[in-house]
Parts: sequence; C-alpha cells; structure tokens
Amino acid sequence: MCSKNQSANTLPDDLVAEAWVFVRVIDNFGDVGVGWRLSCLLAEYLCLRVRLWIDDVKALDTLVPEREGYLPHVMVEVWQDEQLMQRQLAEAIDPVLVIETFGCTLPDAVRARMSRCQPLWLNWEYLTAEDWALDLHAMPSLQADGLKKYFWFMGMDAASGGLLREKDYLTKRAVFRQQPQLQQAFRQQYGLPEQHKGQLWLVFAYASVCWPQWLNMWQQGGTPVTLWLAGGQVVESLRAASIVPTDALREDGAIYELDNVTLVRIPFVPQAAFDQLLWLADAAIVRGEDSFVRALWAGLPFFWHIYRQNENENAHVQKLHAFWAKATTRWPVELKRAFMALSDDLNGAGKLDELSRVVAWQNLYGNWQSWVKAAAAWSEMLHAQDNALEKLARFCHLPLK
Repeated sequence: MCSKNQSANTLPDDLVAEAWVFVRVIDNFGDVGVGWRLSCLLAEYLCLRVRLWIDDVKALDTLVPEREGYLPHVMVEVWQDEQLMQRQLAEAIDPVLVIETFGCTLPDAVRARMSRCQPLWLNWEYLTAEDWALDLHAMPSLQADGLKKYFWFMGMDAASGGLLREKDYLTKRAVFRQQPQLQQAFRQQYGLPEQHKGQLWLVFAYASVCWPQWLNMWQQGGTPVTLWLAGGQVVESLRAASIVPTDALREDGAIYELDNVTLVRIPFVPQAAFDQLLWLADAAIVRGEDSFVRALWAGLPFFWHIYRQNENENAHVQKLHAFWAKATTRWPVELKRAFMALSDDLNGAGKLDELSRVVAWQNLYGNWQSWVKAAAAWSEMLHAQDNALEKLARFCHLPLK
C-alpha cells in the first residue's frame, strides 16, 4: 500500500495503473466540478488511468458537454446500483489509488475489492483554511476491515493538501490576456458584449435577499459598473424583489440598465471556459469551491458567496473567516475593514444598513488599486506553492509526468 513511507503498487510496464474517484452530487455543479477536475489532473500529472464514478452524469454532461474524447485516460462510470457496480468492477483492473470525495460512502463491492488489492485510500475533503485541518491532513484512520483511509485537506498553507491547478495555467492566462483577438473570439463564441461601462464584475452566485440591497449599493455608489450575471439565480432574486421587470433579462445576452448599473445575463459556460470569464473581468463574486479556486488563480479582486451548510448554521462563516484572515493579513486597514464588512453582509455573517453598505463600497472602490495589488500578490504566493497533485505524488511516491 502506498503511504507516506511506502511506494505505490507497481504494475508491469505494459499495464496502466488505475485510480478510482467516487462523487455524489450534492451542491449542484460544485461536487461534480471538483471531481471532474481532480480526475483530469490525476491523468495529467500522474501515470494513472482514472475511472470516475458519479451518481449524476447529467450534471457532468452539462458542466463538461464535450467530455467524450476530451481526455482519453478519464473514463466515466455511472454510479447507480450494486448490480451495475459488479459488472463495472469486473472490467476494471485493481486500482493503486481510490478517492472518495467529500466523505461519500463507498459501495460494499468496492470495499471488498480494496481489501484484496490494498490501494491507497483517500477521503478528499472540502477545501478549508481552518488551522485544525492542518493537524488532520494526511492522517490515517484504521478501518474495521484493516484498510487505512487517509484524509486529504486542500488549503492555502504550505503544509496543507494544496490546490488543484493545471500545469499550463499561467501560460494560458498570459496568452489570453495579451492577445485581444483571443478575447474577441471568446466574447463572440458566447455572445458576450464587446464593450462595458465602468468596472466589469462577473457575478456567479446563489439566490439571496441581499441582491436588491447590493444593487442599490452599486447605484448609490455613483460610479458605473457592469455586472455579468451567470447562472440565473441572481436574476431571479432581483425579479422576486420586483427590481427587474418580469420580461427583462430572460434570454442570454439580454441587457437591463438601472442608472449607473448595467446588468447583462450571460450564458452558461462549460467548466473549461470559466477561467476566460474571470480573465476578462475586473472583479468577481463567485460561488462553490471550484470557482473560488479559479478566482484565486486568476488573481483578481473577488468576493466568495459561500455555500451555507444547513446542519451547522455557523460552519460556513467560520470557513469564510479562516480564508480571508489569511488572505488579508497584509492588506491596508481601511481596505480590509471595508472588504470584510461587505463579505460578511453578503454571506449573512453580519448585517449592514443601507448607509453603511454604501460607505463600505465607496471605501473599497477608493482603495481599488490596493485591492488589485493585494489580490495579485496572494495569487502569486499560491502559484509558488506546490499544487495538490504535486503533493499527492510525493505522498504516495507516484511519478509525475
């Protein structure tokens, strides 16, 4: 078995070692997004063929519409029932690595197979910057059947499990930002406006009663801003509050103007195109773990509209504060104060009145260049660290491609 002190199972040169990844979709595209990206990076970085078992293939097809043939070393299996699982397992070679994402329970047939072949077993946890995760990262848990399950916590610290990033990310980002013709082609492909007024914000967020209040904040702020609204939930929140007429922003590409604020409904883009949206924007509001990490890599100012966990009403606030406590360590005091007030307001961790919200936004806008520099500096620091796959390769002594 591969662990901190042992090498991974070895296979003859004419065979390809397999990794199995299991995903149950809970938060719409959030879980499937991380599961697919992790699977692709296992194939990209390590000498592995990946079987991705997922219980909602429809969600994956929406997020990755051209996945067939996209990466030949990633095979998608429908995680459905025990009978189908038995047939699938019969066609698969023994894995050297099994990853259950976010604590999903592995099928009994898979556990039985693992007992025989003894792969490395990881529970790939949700991303967190909380200090307790560093103590638990890569720690084993002995199971009743004799297997050991290791906990993998992605994070921002050098001692954490790292973050998911492609080998050529920085090259692709630089090329896209330096070549206007690529930007124009991307805008045309997805029907995005070629011009915008003021700052351009990409807004991919959850439905919330805060959006009418934030729209008022932007209006009262007095400076022009264009909001690219992705995903539809923000539009529906504005429509429910009668801020947007029922016949407005119904179709992709539709535009609605309110004083100095321009609202643009943009189409759903596949996971592979989300980076380009971020590279075009001046700032962003993102939701979900995968989008949060992509905003980090993009190095632009952004807010995180974090997923609220029903079983623990305060868990999302603790996680949110842990991230920003580390990210804002060297920020100017006024910038940090304004940002944290608005971040808490957005995520239900604190409530601003109308005047305080506008003042916080004006302070943020007044410190805009400081925010831009701070976001870029933190991104550069994260890029300088080893990513999750580089750390995983060392952990289980698998060769990097």
